[in-house]
Amino acid sequence: MRSRELERLLETADELVEARDRLRRAEELEERIGRERDAERRAPEIAEAAAARRNAIEPIARELEAQWVSQGPLVSQWQRAVELADLAEGSGADATEYRAEVDEARRRVEAARVGTRDQLAQLEGEREKLMDIALEAPFDVPSAAPVHDDSRPEAGRRDALSLMEFADRIEHIAGREQVRAAKAAADAEAERAELGDRDELAARVDELQGGLPEVVEVPSSAPPSASRRLHRAGIRVSNGGS
Repeated sequence: MRSRELERLLETADELVEARDRLRRAEELEERIGRERDAERRAPEIAEAAAARRNAIEPIARELEAQWVSQGPLVSQWQRAVELADLAEGSGADATEYRAEVDEARRRVEAARVGTRDQLAQLEGEREKLMDIALEAPFDVPSAAPVHDDSRPEAGRRDALSLMEFADRIEHIAGREQVRAAKAAADAEAERAELGDRDELAARVDELQGGLPEVVEVPSSAPPSASRRLHRAGIRVSNGGS
């Protein structure tokens, strides 16, 4: 193969590589644009859903706070009964009566906390709904802390506040992602427009590829870069003479 023929072949091979890269980049950008526009479109829905769950959790938190306040005297009586029983035992007195008071005070507290279990079950349901929202979001959202198996209303209230903060976090992330996705999509669309029509790019790739041989015999006098350039275009190379 003459050097002039080889040079034309190399130029065509380089153009094919560039055309393939442009086509591949165009396809990548179209996929990115689709993802970013989907994220931009769905972000307000995600934020609205999270806000609705926060509003649903707020009255549960208030109820748990009310239970915490109402159960406070019962818990204080229980603690006082335990202290008196311990003092009686420590002084060597008969603590039977005091221990009976401890048991009765404990039962009153446990009976009052039965209702708290209902709120904990509601919180667990709200957490599952929030996690569904987070998992369905077209962007990354951290997981919510679990609802603890703790019948104390103050513990449940902490969990409720944590879930409300989680809902706020989802809403904040959704708002941030909407802005980010809109800009990313616009940037990708601008770059995509510079690459030209995809059908035309694909047609040019087919045209260039059809005009190249599958195997080329490269003369030994050719520079090493010649074989590399042909390989990049998908052309097999055999070594020839001078």
